[in-house]
Amino acid sequence: MAEIYLLALGLQILIAPVLYFSGHVTLGHLNLLCLVGYGVALVLHRRLFIAAALMTKLGAFMLFATYGAMLTDNGNNLIYYLLFAEVELMLADLRRRTKVAATVGMFGVALAIVHLPVLPPLTTTPSTLDLLLSDLGLGLVFAMICAVILRMLAITDRHEHRYRRDATHDSLTLVLNRRAIFERASFHWKAGRAFSIVLVDADRFKEINDNFGHTAGDAVLHHLAGLLRASLRNDDSIGRVGGEEFLILLPGAGHNDALKAAMRIRDRLARMPCQFDGKALSVTLSMGIARSCEGLHLRDVIELADRRLYAAKSAGRDQVVAEGHAESATSRNAHRLAQGIENALQPDDATATVSEDEGDGRASTG
Repeated sequence: MAEIYLLALGLQILIAPVLYFSGHVTLGHLNLLCLVGYGVALVLHRRLFIAAALMTKLGAFMLFATYGAMLTDNGNNLIYYLLFAEVELMLADLRRRTKVAATVGMFGVALAIVHLPVLPPLTTTPSTLDLLLSDLGLGLVFAMICAVILRMLAITDRHEHRYRRDATHDSLTLVLNRRAIFERASFHWKAGRAFSIVLVDADRFKEINDNFGHTAGDAVLHHLAGLLRASLRNDDSIGRVGGEEFLILLPGAGHNDALKAAMRIRDRLARMPCQFDGKALSVTLSMGIARSCEGLHLRDVIELADRRLYAAKSAGRDQVVAEGHAESATSRNAHRLAQGIENALQPDDATATVSEDEGDGRASTG
């Protein structure tokens, strides 16, 4: 609404010289009154006097428009002005019953204009200049309606994009959240496409939170997410599936390709540690790799990657395990990962109540 007031203010300023140069001094004075009214409305709106702001703006505008309609002996133009006033009314932050009552009132005014001689002409024969001014005002009203609708569409598109992003991305690291990365893996699995999965876990992450605080831990996670994105191909996907655990989906990657990707990540992290308050927070990564051909179901592949990640942790951390351990015991995260896969494979209405809070958990596997 503030943007509408500013737009109307700008248009009224543009037509002010035209009114005075055409000899319509009274209409020019009413235009100045409009400018003052729009300024007052803007101040009231910013102070959250929404109804008073709208009444002030519409009152000044309708006074100006009514006199102009009488000048040109064209009451139909006033109806178009009422339609724009209706647009403003619907966009205002008012109660629904207030909007309905005001709409009924404006509809009554429109009927009176059409059927009753409520606007006696100020001149018997409007001049060509008067008719041009009438057409100019009508054109400006349409221009304002067009601008308002385009602005509404732009705002709607921006918010829709943000909501879609928030629904599929982790708010801290900006990578995919757990549900989104599992859905993407499920898409490749159902399509029969070969891929590799890399489960990545930050070693001794709990110590960073305990020694430097959760703000430092958040900085490390954000740094790791950016480093993972920079180390991988455009077609690869990264999702946060736990407090400090990430899942990397590598479409078309075999055993060697997945190992090379893991080594690139480790090398980059060694060269670019996270900086926090002027200190380098050294973090190492343990990784477990599994290929899509190593399981009968997607759940089997992810659980295999989790077993290998657990084996990397047990071997002293800062390790990459890509083979064996098919029969090893699963880690404490196995059930949570399996549940995440099942949720991703269910219809949206069945998982609408599933919380994504686990992705922001602080629990550490060490």
